[in-house]
Amino acid sequence: DEILFRQPESSHLGDCPICCVPLSLDPNKFVKYFCCSKLVCNGCTYANMMRQVVERSARECPFCRQLYATSKEETHRQKKKRFEANDPFALREEGRT
Repeated sequence: DEILFRQPESSHLGDCPICCVPLSLDPNKFVKYFCCSKLVCNGCTYANMMRQVVERSARECPFCRQLYATSKEETHRQKKKRFEANDPFALREEGRT
């Protein structure tokens, strides 16, 4: 019974690429980054934000360190770049729109 009710080893979303903890099925517990097509857990996102506050640095992706998109056009351009690279994450997101 213990094995059936404990948290699964992984989900279809995979693991956080920074801390390697399995991502939750709850979409409110991770962030999608379109610059590198990664799903990062809220813990790593929060730790990155705190690091940026302490260092007084610009807001950047916790995985690839690219600066956050500041407009919808820039976000669209990032998505398009990943889509043209045949990135499965970007292809799935494009299909949702």
